[in-house]
Amino acid sequence: MKNSLAHASSVLGLEIGSANTRGFLFDVVEDSYRLIASSVVPSTHMEPVFDTGDAIFEVITRIQEVTGRAFLDRSGGLIIPSQSTGDGVDLFLITSSCAPVLKIVAVGLLNEVSLESAKKLAYTTYGRLVDAIGINDRRPLNLQMDALLAASPDLILFAGGTDNGANRSLIRTADMICSVLGIMPRGHRPQVLYCGNQALSGTLRDAFERYTSVRVAPNIRPSLEDEILGPATVELNAMVMESLYEQVSGLARVSPLCSTPPQLSSQAFHNVIKFLGRQYDPGKGVLGLDIGATYSVAAYANDRFSALNTFNLGLGSGIEELLVRTPIKEISRWLKNPVTDSEVSDYLWNRSLYPLTVASTPVELEIELAAARQLLRLMMHDLSLRDALPSSRFEPILLSGSTINRAVSPVQSLLVILDGIQPLGISPLILDKHGILPILGAAAGINPLLGVQLLESAAFTNLATVVNVVGKAHIGSTLLNARLDYADGNFIEAEVKQGSIVSLPLPPGASGQLHMRAVRRVEIEEVTVGSEPVKVMGGVCGVVLDARGRPIKLPDDAERRHELFQEWEFLLGAK
Repeated sequence: MKNSLAHASSVLGLEIGSANTRGFLFDVVEDSYRLIASSVVPSTHMEPVFDTGDAIFEVITRIQEVTGRAFLDRSGGLIIPSQSTGDGVDLFLITSSCAPVLKIVAVGLLNEVSLESAKKLAYTTYGRLVDAIGINDRRPLNLQMDALLAASPDLILFAGGTDNGANRSLIRTADMICSVLGIMPRGHRPQVLYCGNQALSGTLRDAFERYTSVRVAPNIRPSLEDEILGPATVELNAMVMESLYEQVSGLARVSPLCSTPPQLSSQAFHNVIKFLGRQYDPGKGVLGLDIGATYSVAAYANDRFSALNTFNLGLGSGIEELLVRTPIKEISRWLKNPVTDSEVSDYLWNRSLYPLTVASTPVELEIELAAARQLLRLMMHDLSLRDALPSSRFEPILLSGSTINRAVSPVQSLLVILDGIQPLGISPLILDKHGILPILGAAAGINPLLGVQLLESAAFTNLATVVNVVGKAHIGSTLLNARLDYADGNFIEAEVKQGSIVSLPLPPGASGQLHMRAVRRVEIEEVTVGSEPVKVMGGVCGVVLDARGRPIKLPDDAERRHELFQEWEFLLGAK
Protein backbone atom coordinates (compact mmCIF):
# COMPACT_ATOMS: atom_id res chain seq x y z
CA MET A 1 0.00 0.00 0.00
CA LYS A 2 1.54 3.30 -1.09
CA ASN A 3 0.88 6.46 0.86
CA SER A 4 1.64 10.11 0.39
CA LEU A 5 4.93 10.67 2.20
CA ALA A 6 4.96 14.46 2.12
CA HIS A 7 3.30 14.71 5.54
CA ALA A 8 4.04 11.23 6.86
CA SER A 9 5.03 11.26 10.50
CA SER A 10 4.22 8.09 12.45
CA VAL A 11 6.07 4.93 11.47
CA LEU A 12 5.36 1.39 12.68
CA GLY A 13 8.21 -1.04 12.03
CA LEU A 14 8.43 -4.77 12.67
CA GLU A 15 11.55 -6.95 12.64
CA ILE A 16 10.64 -10.63 12.38
CA GLY A 17 13.54 -12.63 13.77
CA SER A 18 14.09 -16.35 14.04
CA ALA A 19 13.51 -16.18 17.82
CA ASN A 20 11.66 -12.91 18.47
CA THR A 21 9.46 -10.44 16.64
CA ARG A 22 10.07 -6.82 17.60
CA GLY A 23 7.81 -3.87 17.01
CA PHE A 24 8.69 -0.16 17.10
CA LEU A 25 6.59 2.98 16.93
CA PHE A 26 8.29 6.21 15.82
CA ASP A 27 6.65 9.60 15.74
CA VAL A 28 7.51 13.28 15.67
CA VAL A 29 7.96 14.93 19.07
CA GLU A 30 8.91 18.62 19.11
CA ASP A 31 9.87 18.60 15.42
CA SER A 32 12.09 15.53 15.69
CA TYR A 33 11.55 11.80 15.34
CA ARG A 34 11.65 9.76 18.52
CA LEU A 35 11.16 6.12 19.46
CA ILE A 36 7.79 6.21 21.21
CA ALA A 37 7.28 2.57 22.14
CA SER A 38 8.62 -0.89 21.48
CA SER A 39 7.57 -4.44 22.19
CA VAL A 40 8.96 -7.92 21.70
CA VAL A 41 7.19 -11.29 21.51
CA PRO A 42 8.33 -14.79 20.52
CA SER A 43 8.17 -15.35 16.76
CA THR A 44 5.44 -17.72 15.62
CA HIS A 45 6.59 -18.82 12.16
CA MET A 46 7.79 -22.13 13.63
CA GLU A 47 6.01 -24.83 15.63
CA PRO A 48 3.47 -24.99 17.10
CA VAL A 49 1.77 -22.03 15.33
CA PHE A 50 3.48 -21.96 11.90
CA ASP A 51 2.10 -18.51 11.13
CA THR A 52 4.04 -15.30 11.69
CA GLY A 53 0.78 -13.36 11.63
CA ASP A 54 0.11 -14.31 15.26
CA ALA A 55 3.33 -12.63 16.45
CA ILE A 56 2.65 -9.58 14.28
CA PHE A 57 -0.83 -9.18 15.75
CA GLU A 58 0.47 -9.67 19.30
CA VAL A 59 3.31 -7.17 19.03
CA ILE A 60 1.05 -4.48 17.51
CA THR A 61 -1.56 -5.12 20.21
CA ARG A 62 1.06 -4.61 22.92
CA ILE A 63 2.17 -1.31 21.40
CA GLN A 64 -1.48 -0.25 21.35
CA GLU A 65 -1.74 -1.01 25.05
CA VAL A 66 1.43 0.92 25.88
CA THR A 67 0.55 4.05 23.86
CA GLY A 68 -3.23 4.10 24.18
CA ARG A 69 -3.45 4.54 20.41
CA ALA A 70 -5.35 2.19 18.11
CA PHE A 71 -3.47 0.71 15.15
CA LEU A 72 -5.88 -2.12 14.41
CA ASP A 73 -9.52 -1.66 13.49
CA ARG A 74 -12.35 -3.84 14.80
CA SER A 75 -11.74 -6.48 12.14
CA GLY A 76 -8.06 -6.70 13.02
CA GLY A 77 -6.87 -4.75 9.97
CA LEU A 78 -4.14 -2.12 10.13
CA ILE A 79 -5.33 1.50 10.17
CA ILE A 80 -3.19 3.26 7.58
CA PRO A 81 -2.70 6.20 7.05
CA SER A 82 -3.17 7.80 10.47
CA GLN A 83 -6.50 9.40 11.34
CA SER A 84 -7.33 12.82 12.77
CA THR A 85 -8.17 11.03 16.04
CA GLY A 86 -4.53 9.99 16.38
CA ASP A 87 -5.23 6.34 15.56
CA GLY A 88 -3.32 4.45 12.88
CA VAL A 89 0.11 5.03 11.33
CA ASP A 90 1.41 6.68 8.19
CA LEU A 91 4.09 4.15 7.28
CA PHE A 92 4.29 0.43 7.97
CA LEU A 93 7.61 -1.41 7.48
CA ILE A 94 8.70 -5.02 7.88
CA THR A 95 12.15 -6.60 7.85
CA SER A 96 12.85 -10.26 8.45
CA SER A 97 15.82 -12.34 9.55
CA CYS A 98 13.86 -15.57 9.99
CA ALA A 99 15.02 -16.66 6.55
CA PRO A 100 15.37 -20.37 5.84
CA VAL A 101 18.92 -21.72 5.78
CA LEU A 102 19.61 -21.89 2.04
CA LYS A 103 22.40 -24.19 0.88
CA ILE A 104 24.40 -22.35 -1.77
CA VAL A 105 26.99 -23.58 -4.28
CA ALA A 106 29.18 -20.98 -5.98
CA VAL A 107 30.35 -21.81 -9.50
CA GLY A 108 32.83 -19.70 -11.44
CA LEU A 109 35.85 -19.86 -13.68
CA LEU A 110 39.14 -18.60 -12.22
CA ASN A 111 39.38 -19.20 -8.48
CA GLU A 112 40.87 -15.78 -7.74
CA VAL A 113 38.48 -13.87 -9.99
CA SER A 114 34.88 -14.86 -10.77
CA LEU A 115 34.70 -17.73 -8.27
CA GLU A 116 35.97 -15.50 -5.47
CA SER A 117 33.36 -12.88 -6.40
CA ALA A 118 30.60 -15.52 -6.47
CA LYS A 119 31.62 -16.59 -2.94
CA LYS A 120 31.48 -12.97 -1.77
CA LEU A 121 28.00 -12.73 -3.27
CA ALA A 122 26.93 -15.85 -1.36
CA TYR A 123 28.17 -14.29 1.89
CA THR A 124 25.83 -11.32 1.51
CA THR A 125 22.65 -13.24 2.28
CA TYR A 126 21.17 -15.71 4.76
CA GLY A 127 22.54 -19.03 3.60
CA ARG A 128 25.36 -21.53 3.88
CA LEU A 129 28.04 -21.83 1.21
CA VAL A 130 28.38 -25.61 0.97
CA ASP A 131 30.74 -25.88 -2.02
CA ALA A 132 32.61 -23.87 -4.64
CA ILE A 133 33.54 -25.13 -8.12
CA GLY A 134 35.86 -23.43 -10.63
CA ILE A 135 37.89 -24.39 -13.69
CA ASN A 136 40.97 -24.62 -11.45
CA ASP A 137 39.22 -27.27 -9.35
CA ARG A 138 41.55 -30.27 -9.07
CA ARG A 139 38.67 -32.71 -8.78
CA PRO A 140 37.84 -34.62 -11.99
CA LEU A 141 34.60 -33.61 -13.69
CA ASN A 142 32.73 -36.66 -12.40
CA LEU A 143 33.74 -35.85 -8.82
CA GLN A 144 32.65 -32.25 -9.27
CA MET A 145 29.26 -33.51 -10.43
CA ASP A 146 29.10 -35.92 -7.49
CA ALA A 147 29.93 -33.07 -5.12
CA LEU A 148 27.18 -30.90 -6.59
CA LEU A 149 24.69 -33.76 -6.23
CA ALA A 150 25.79 -34.51 -2.68
CA ALA A 151 25.54 -30.84 -1.69
CA SER A 152 21.88 -30.84 -2.77
CA PRO A 153 21.89 -27.01 -2.92
CA ASP A 154 18.87 -24.75 -2.90
CA LEU A 155 20.66 -22.19 -5.05
CA ILE A 156 23.53 -22.13 -7.54
CA LEU A 157 25.38 -18.85 -8.08
CA PHE A 158 27.01 -19.07 -11.51
CA ALA A 159 29.55 -16.42 -12.51
CA GLY A 160 32.45 -16.23 -14.91
CA GLY A 161 33.95 -14.47 -17.87
CA THR A 162 34.33 -10.77 -18.40
CA ASP A 163 31.65 -9.18 -20.57
CA ASN A 164 32.22 -10.41 -24.13
CA GLY A 165 35.04 -12.56 -22.75
CA ALA A 166 35.27 -16.32 -22.15
CA ASN A 167 32.60 -18.41 -23.88
CA ARG A 168 33.76 -22.02 -24.20
CA SER A 169 34.68 -22.50 -20.56
CA LEU A 170 31.36 -21.01 -19.43
CA ILE A 171 29.37 -23.23 -21.78
CA ARG A 172 31.25 -26.36 -20.62
CA THR A 173 30.56 -25.46 -16.99
CA ALA A 174 26.90 -24.73 -17.79
CA ASP A 175 26.62 -28.14 -19.49
CA MET A 176 27.95 -29.78 -16.34
CA ILE A 177 25.40 -27.95 -14.19
CA CYS A 178 22.58 -28.91 -16.57
CA SER A 179 23.66 -32.56 -16.46
CA VAL A 180 23.45 -32.52 -12.66
CA LEU A 181 20.08 -30.73 -12.72
CA GLY A 182 18.76 -33.39 -15.08
CA ILE A 183 19.69 -36.14 -12.61
CA MET A 184 18.02 -34.43 -9.64
CA PRO A 185 14.33 -35.16 -8.98
CA ARG A 186 11.93 -32.41 -10.05
CA GLY A 187 10.92 -30.35 -7.07
CA HIS A 188 14.38 -30.75 -5.54
CA ARG A 189 16.38 -28.89 -8.15
CA PRO A 190 18.15 -25.69 -7.09
CA GLN A 191 17.39 -22.34 -8.59
CA VAL A 192 20.15 -20.68 -10.61
CA LEU A 193 21.33 -17.08 -10.46
CA TYR A 194 23.54 -16.32 -13.45
CA CYS A 195 25.78 -13.29 -13.05
CA GLY A 196 28.56 -13.81 -15.57
CA ASN A 197 29.39 -12.81 -19.15
CA GLN A 198 26.28 -11.00 -20.36
CA ALA A 199 26.86 -12.02 -23.99
CA LEU A 200 25.82 -15.55 -22.99
CA SER A 201 22.98 -14.66 -20.64
CA GLY A 202 20.22 -15.48 -23.14
CA THR A 203 21.77 -18.77 -24.22
CA LEU A 204 22.40 -19.95 -20.68
CA ARG A 205 19.00 -18.82 -19.45
CA ASP A 206 17.37 -20.98 -22.14
CA ALA A 207 19.58 -23.94 -21.19
CA PHE A 208 18.85 -23.75 -17.47
CA GLU A 209 15.12 -23.05 -17.85
CA ARG A 210 14.67 -26.57 -19.24
CA TYR A 211 15.37 -27.81 -15.72
CA THR A 212 14.74 -25.09 -13.14
CA SER A 213 13.89 -21.44 -12.52
CA VAL A 214 16.59 -18.93 -13.46
CA ARG A 215 17.38 -15.30 -12.74
CA VAL A 216 19.96 -13.26 -14.64
CA ALA A 217 21.87 -10.41 -13.00
CA PRO A 218 24.54 -8.08 -14.39
CA ASN A 219 28.06 -9.50 -14.44
CA ILE A 220 29.72 -9.32 -11.03
CA ARG A 221 33.15 -9.24 -12.77
CA PRO A 222 32.60 -7.22 -15.97
CA SER A 223 36.39 -6.87 -16.18
CA LEU A 224 39.35 -8.44 -14.40
CA GLU A 225 39.82 -5.24 -12.37
CA ASP A 226 36.19 -4.46 -11.51
CA GLU A 227 33.96 -6.27 -9.02
CA ILE A 228 30.36 -5.05 -8.90
CA LEU A 229 28.18 -7.07 -6.53
CA GLY A 230 25.34 -4.58 -5.97
CA PRO A 231 22.87 -5.49 -8.77
CA ALA A 232 23.42 -9.24 -8.28
CA THR A 233 22.89 -8.80 -4.54
CA VAL A 234 19.48 -7.25 -5.26
CA GLU A 235 18.51 -10.28 -7.37
CA LEU A 236 19.84 -12.70 -4.79
CA ASN A 237 17.90 -11.03 -1.98
CA ALA A 238 14.77 -11.14 -4.12
CA MET A 239 15.23 -14.90 -4.50
CA VAL A 240 15.69 -15.32 -0.75
CA MET A 241 12.57 -13.22 -0.09
CA GLU A 242 10.61 -15.49 -2.47
CA SER A 243 11.73 -18.48 -0.38
CA LEU A 244 10.72 -16.57 2.72
CA TYR A 245 7.21 -15.99 1.38
CA GLU A 246 6.90 -19.70 0.58
CA GLN A 247 8.19 -20.99 3.90
CA VAL A 248 7.01 -18.34 6.38
CA SER A 249 3.24 -18.47 6.51
CA GLY A 250 1.50 -15.15 7.08
CA LEU A 251 4.22 -12.90 5.65
CA ALA A 252 2.66 -12.72 2.18
CA ARG A 253 -0.68 -11.88 3.82
CA VAL A 254 0.61 -8.71 5.51
CA SER A 255 2.99 -7.70 2.73
CA PRO A 256 0.38 -5.64 0.78
CA LEU A 257 -0.06 -3.40 3.84
CA CYS A 258 3.61 -2.37 3.85
CA SER A 259 4.64 1.07 2.61
CA THR A 260 7.65 -0.57 0.95
CA PRO A 261 8.05 -4.30 0.24
CA PRO A 262 9.39 -6.33 3.18
CA GLN A 263 13.17 -6.54 3.21
CA LEU A 264 15.74 -8.90 4.59
CA SER A 265 17.01 -7.47 7.86
CA SER A 266 20.62 -7.94 6.79
CA GLN A 267 20.14 -5.80 3.68
CA ALA A 268 18.29 -3.12 5.65
CA PHE A 269 21.09 -3.15 8.24
CA HIS A 270 23.59 -2.67 5.42
CA ASN A 271 21.61 0.32 4.13
CA VAL A 272 22.10 2.17 7.44
CA ILE A 273 25.83 1.43 7.55
CA LYS A 274 26.23 2.64 3.95
CA PHE A 275 24.51 5.90 4.88
CA LEU A 276 26.76 6.37 7.90
CA GLY A 277 29.84 5.50 5.88
CA ARG A 278 29.29 8.65 3.84
CA GLN A 279 29.07 10.80 6.97
CA TYR A 280 32.18 9.81 8.92
CA ASP A 281 35.94 9.86 8.32
CA PRO A 282 36.50 8.20 4.90
CA GLY A 283 39.93 7.03 6.02
CA LYS A 284 38.35 4.73 8.58
CA GLY A 285 34.87 3.52 7.76
CA VAL A 286 31.87 2.45 9.81
CA LEU A 287 31.57 -1.12 11.11
CA GLY A 288 28.20 -2.51 12.15
CA LEU A 289 27.81 -5.90 13.85
CA ASP A 290 24.47 -7.50 14.64
CA ILE A 291 24.39 -10.70 16.72
CA GLY A 292 21.18 -12.59 16.09
CA ALA A 293 19.80 -15.93 17.20
CA THR A 294 20.46 -17.89 14.00
CA TYR A 295 22.56 -15.51 11.91
CA SER A 296 24.89 -12.63 12.63
CA VAL A 297 25.65 -9.79 10.25
CA ALA A 298 28.67 -7.56 9.65
CA ALA A 299 28.41 -4.47 7.45
CA TYR A 300 31.23 -2.07 6.60
CA ALA A 301 31.16 1.15 4.60
CA ASN A 302 33.14 4.27 3.87
CA ASP A 303 32.44 6.95 1.26
CA ARG A 304 33.65 4.71 -1.62
CA PHE A 305 33.14 1.09 -0.61
CA SER A 306 30.70 -1.08 1.29
CA ALA A 307 30.46 -4.78 2.10
CA LEU A 308 27.86 -7.02 3.69
CA ASN A 309 28.69 -10.37 5.25
CA THR A 310 26.40 -12.83 7.00
CA PHE A 311 27.46 -15.69 9.24
CA ASN A 312 25.76 -18.91 10.32
CA LEU A 313 26.54 -17.95 13.88
CA GLY A 314 24.17 -16.77 16.57
CA LEU A 315 23.26 -17.02 20.22
CA GLY A 316 20.13 -19.09 19.61
CA SER A 317 20.07 -21.97 17.13
CA GLY A 318 23.26 -20.47 15.67
CA ILE A 319 25.14 -21.65 18.78
CA GLU A 320 25.40 -25.05 17.10
CA GLU A 321 27.78 -23.69 14.45
CA LEU A 322 29.67 -21.76 17.13
CA LEU A 323 30.27 -24.94 19.13
CA VAL A 324 31.25 -26.91 16.03
CA ARG A 325 33.94 -24.34 15.24
CA THR A 326 35.10 -23.59 18.77
CA PRO A 327 36.83 -25.70 21.42
CA ILE A 328 34.75 -25.21 24.55
CA LYS A 329 37.84 -23.99 26.43
CA GLU A 330 37.92 -20.94 24.13
CA ILE A 331 34.59 -19.94 25.68
CA SER A 332 35.02 -21.09 29.28
CA ARG A 333 38.32 -19.24 29.69
CA TRP A 334 36.36 -15.95 29.76
CA LEU A 335 34.38 -17.01 32.83
CA LYS A 336 35.03 -15.46 36.22
CA ASN A 337 33.23 -18.16 38.17
CA PRO A 338 34.49 -21.77 38.38
CA VAL A 339 32.32 -23.60 35.86
CA THR A 340 33.34 -26.88 34.22
CA ASP A 341 33.65 -27.17 30.46
CA SER A 342 30.87 -29.76 30.40
CA GLU A 343 28.50 -27.40 32.25
CA VAL A 344 29.27 -24.64 29.76
CA SER A 345 28.76 -27.01 26.84
CA ASP A 346 25.49 -28.39 28.24
CA TYR A 347 24.07 -24.91 28.84
CA LEU A 348 24.95 -23.67 25.34
CA TRP A 349 23.64 -26.78 23.56
CA ASN A 350 20.40 -26.44 25.51
CA ARG A 351 20.27 -22.76 24.52
CA SER A 352 20.63 -23.74 20.87
CA LEU A 353 17.62 -26.06 21.19
CA TYR A 354 15.51 -23.50 23.06
CA PRO A 355 16.47 -20.07 21.63
CA LEU A 356 13.89 -18.21 23.72
CA THR A 357 15.63 -19.25 26.93
CA VAL A 358 16.75 -16.26 29.01
CA ALA A 359 19.67 -16.49 31.42
CA SER A 360 18.19 -16.79 34.91
CA THR A 361 21.38 -16.74 37.01
CA PRO A 362 24.58 -14.66 36.96
CA VAL A 363 26.54 -17.75 35.87
CA GLU A 364 24.22 -18.39 32.90
CA LEU A 365 24.52 -14.76 31.82
CA GLU A 366 28.28 -15.01 32.16
CA ILE A 367 28.31 -18.07 29.88
CA GLU A 368 26.23 -16.24 27.26
CA LEU A 369 28.54 -13.21 27.36
CA ALA A 370 31.57 -15.51 27.03
CA ALA A 371 29.92 -17.10 23.97
CA ALA A 372 29.26 -13.62 22.56
CA ARG A 373 32.98 -12.82 22.90
CA GLN A 374 33.93 -15.91 20.93
CA LEU A 375 31.26 -15.27 18.32
CA LEU A 376 32.62 -11.75 17.73
CA ARG A 377 36.14 -13.15 17.50
CA LEU A 378 35.05 -15.65 14.84
CA MET A 379 33.25 -12.94 12.88
CA MET A 380 36.34 -10.72 12.86
CA HIS A 381 38.52 -13.72 11.91
CA ASP A 382 36.23 -14.64 9.01
CA LEU A 383 36.04 -11.03 7.83
CA SER A 384 39.83 -11.02 7.67
CA LEU A 385 39.88 -14.30 5.70
CA ARG A 386 37.28 -12.91 3.29
CA ASP A 387 39.34 -9.73 2.89
CA ALA A 388 36.13 -7.82 3.64
CA LEU A 389 37.59 -4.94 5.65
CA PRO A 390 39.83 -2.49 3.76
CA SER A 391 40.65 -0.78 7.06
CA SER A 392 41.40 -2.01 10.58
CA ARG A 393 40.22 1.32 12.06
CA PHE A 394 36.56 2.17 12.48
CA GLU A 395 34.56 5.28 13.36
CA PRO A 396 32.20 4.32 14.86
CA ILE A 397 31.56 0.65 15.67
CA LEU A 398 27.84 -0.05 16.07
CA LEU A 399 26.73 -3.14 17.98
CA SER A 400 23.29 -4.70 17.99
CA GLY A 401 22.12 -7.87 19.70
CA SER A 402 19.97 -8.75 22.68
CA THR A 403 22.69 -10.67 24.55
CA ILE A 404 25.09 -7.73 24.65
CA ASN A 405 22.27 -5.43 25.68
CA ARG A 406 21.17 -7.82 28.44
CA ALA A 407 24.49 -7.38 30.26
CA VAL A 408 24.08 -6.24 33.86
CA SER A 409 26.17 -3.10 33.38
CA PRO A 410 27.61 -0.98 30.54
CA VAL A 411 31.08 -2.11 31.67
CA GLN A 412 30.13 -5.73 30.96
CA SER A 413 28.88 -4.78 27.49
CA LEU A 414 32.05 -2.79 26.85
CA LEU A 415 34.36 -5.65 27.81
CA VAL A 416 32.42 -8.16 25.69
CA ILE A 417 32.83 -5.90 22.66
CA LEU A 418 36.50 -5.09 23.23
CA ASP A 419 37.45 -8.68 24.06
CA GLY A 420 35.62 -9.95 20.99
CA ILE A 421 36.49 -7.36 18.34
CA GLN A 422 39.85 -6.19 19.72
CA PRO A 423 39.84 -3.03 17.58
CA LEU A 424 42.85 -0.87 16.77
CA GLY A 425 43.23 2.90 16.76
CA ILE A 426 40.56 5.14 18.23
CA SER A 427 36.98 3.86 17.97
CA PRO A 428 33.71 5.25 19.33
CA LEU A 429 31.43 2.36 20.39
CA ILE A 430 27.66 2.75 19.98
CA LEU A 431 25.01 0.29 21.20
CA ASP A 432 21.76 -0.20 19.32
CA LYS A 433 20.00 -1.08 22.55
CA HIS A 434 16.57 -1.70 20.99
CA GLY A 435 17.64 -3.38 17.74
CA ILE A 436 16.12 -0.71 15.48
CA LEU A 437 18.88 -0.39 12.86
CA PRO A 438 17.21 -2.72 10.29
CA ILE A 439 13.97 -0.70 10.49
CA LEU A 440 15.88 2.56 9.94
CA GLY A 441 17.52 0.95 6.92
CA ALA A 442 14.16 -0.15 5.55
CA ALA A 443 12.84 3.40 5.92
CA ALA A 444 15.90 5.02 4.34
CA GLY A 445 14.49 5.03 0.81
CA ILE A 446 11.16 6.63 1.69
CA ASN A 447 11.80 8.55 4.91
CA PRO A 448 15.55 9.19 5.38
CA LEU A 449 14.84 11.81 8.05
CA LEU A 450 13.76 9.04 10.43
CA GLY A 451 17.19 7.45 10.43
CA VAL A 452 19.09 10.73 10.58
CA GLN A 453 17.24 11.92 13.67
CA LEU A 454 16.99 8.57 15.46
CA LEU A 455 20.72 7.91 15.16
CA GLU A 456 21.32 11.06 17.21
CA SER A 457 18.66 10.25 19.82
CA ALA A 458 18.55 8.39 23.11
CA ALA A 459 17.49 5.26 21.21
CA PHE A 460 21.23 4.56 20.92
CA THR A 461 23.80 4.38 23.71
CA ASN A 462 27.18 6.02 23.24
CA LEU A 463 29.13 3.45 25.20
CA ALA A 464 32.67 4.85 25.06
CA THR A 465 35.44 6.18 22.88
CA VAL A 466 38.19 3.57 23.07
CA VAL A 467 41.86 4.38 22.51
CA ASN A 468 43.77 1.17 21.85
CA VAL A 469 47.39 1.46 23.01
CA VAL A 470 49.83 -1.17 21.71
CA GLY A 471 53.19 -1.62 23.45
CA LYS A 472 55.73 -4.36 24.08
CA ALA A 473 56.79 -3.57 27.63
CA HIS A 474 56.54 -5.96 30.58
CA ILE A 475 53.15 -6.28 32.25
CA GLY A 476 52.70 -3.47 34.76
CA SER A 477 55.23 -1.13 33.14
CA THR A 478 54.01 2.41 32.49
CA LEU A 479 53.42 3.04 28.78
CA LEU A 480 52.09 6.58 28.75
CA ASN A 481 50.58 9.34 30.83
CA ALA A 482 47.22 10.68 29.72
CA ARG A 483 45.34 13.86 30.55
CA LEU A 484 41.76 14.57 29.54
CA ASP A 485 40.84 18.26 29.39
CA TYR A 486 37.16 19.09 29.86
CA ALA A 487 35.30 21.97 28.23
CA ASP A 488 34.90 23.73 31.60
CA GLY A 489 38.67 23.95 32.12
CA ASN A 490 39.00 21.02 34.52
CA PHE A 491 41.05 17.93 33.71
CA ILE A 492 41.81 14.42 34.90
CA GLU A 493 45.06 12.48 34.60
CA ALA A 494 45.82 8.77 34.42
CA GLU A 495 48.81 6.47 34.14
CA VAL A 496 48.39 3.75 31.53
CA LYS A 497 50.29 0.52 32.21
CA GLN A 498 50.95 -2.47 29.97
CA GLY A 499 48.15 -5.01 30.42
CA SER A 500 45.70 -2.53 31.96
CA ILE A 501 42.53 -0.80 30.83
CA VAL A 502 41.65 2.66 32.19
CA SER A 503 38.50 4.77 32.01
CA LEU A 504 38.44 8.58 32.14
CA PRO A 505 34.94 9.94 32.86
CA LEU A 506 33.33 11.91 30.04
CA PRO A 507 29.52 11.85 29.79
CA PRO A 508 27.61 11.13 26.57
CA GLY A 509 27.29 14.18 24.37
CA ALA A 510 30.33 15.89 25.89
CA SER A 511 33.70 16.27 24.18
CA GLY A 512 37.21 16.66 25.52
CA GLN A 513 40.85 16.95 24.49
CA LEU A 514 43.01 13.91 25.23
CA HIS A 515 46.73 14.55 25.71
CA MET A 516 49.08 11.55 25.71
CA ARG A 517 52.78 11.51 26.59
CA ALA A 518 54.64 8.25 25.91
CA VAL A 519 56.98 6.86 28.56
CA ARG A 520 57.95 3.86 26.46
CA ARG A 521 57.57 3.05 22.79
CA VAL A 522 53.88 2.65 22.03
CA GLU A 523 51.66 2.73 18.97
CA ILE A 524 48.14 3.99 18.48
CA GLU A 525 47.07 3.53 14.89
CA GLU A 526 46.41 6.86 13.11
CA VAL A 527 47.86 8.91 16.01
CA THR A 528 51.36 10.19 16.69
CA VAL A 529 51.62 9.89 20.46
CA GLY A 530 52.82 13.08 22.11
CA SER A 531 51.92 15.44 19.28
CA GLU A 532 48.62 17.29 19.08
CA PRO A 533 45.80 16.43 21.53
CA VAL A 534 43.03 14.21 20.22
CA LYS A 535 39.40 15.29 20.33
CA VAL A 536 37.27 12.55 21.90
CA MET A 537 33.56 12.16 22.54
CA GLY A 538 32.05 10.89 25.77
CA GLY A 539 30.00 7.82 26.61
CA VAL A 540 28.47 6.08 29.59
CA CYS A 541 31.88 4.45 30.16
CA GLY A 542 33.77 7.63 29.32
CA VAL A 543 37.06 7.55 27.39
CA VAL A 544 38.73 4.17 27.67
CA LEU A 545 42.45 3.54 27.16
CA ASP A 546 42.99 -0.15 26.44
CA ALA A 547 46.61 -1.32 26.82
CA ARG A 548 45.94 -5.06 27.17
CA GLY A 549 47.70 -5.83 23.88
CA ARG A 550 46.60 -7.23 20.54
CA PRO A 551 45.72 -10.03 20.53
CA ILE A 552 44.65 -10.17 24.18
CA LYS A 553 46.48 -12.99 25.90
CA LEU A 554 44.92 -14.56 28.99
CA PRO A 555 46.96 -16.42 31.63
CA ASP A 556 46.61 -20.19 31.76
CA ASP A 557 45.97 -20.14 35.50
CA ALA A 558 42.22 -19.85 36.22
CA GLU A 559 42.74 -18.01 39.51
CA ARG A 560 44.97 -15.42 37.84
CA ARG A 561 42.39 -14.94 35.06
CA HIS A 562 39.71 -14.37 37.69
CA GLU A 563 41.84 -11.70 39.35
CA LEU A 564 42.51 -10.08 35.99
CA PHE A 565 38.81 -9.88 35.08
CA GLN A 566 38.02 -8.29 38.43
CA GLU A 567 40.86 -5.81 37.97
CA TRP A 568 39.62 -4.77 34.51
CA GLU A 569 36.08 -4.22 35.77
CA PHE A 570 37.38 -2.24 38.76
CA LEU A 571 39.56 -0.01 36.56
CA LEU A 572 36.54 0.69 34.35
CA GLY A 573 34.47 1.76 37.35
CA ALA A 574 32.23 -1.29 37.75
CA LYS A 575 30.54 -1.56 41.14
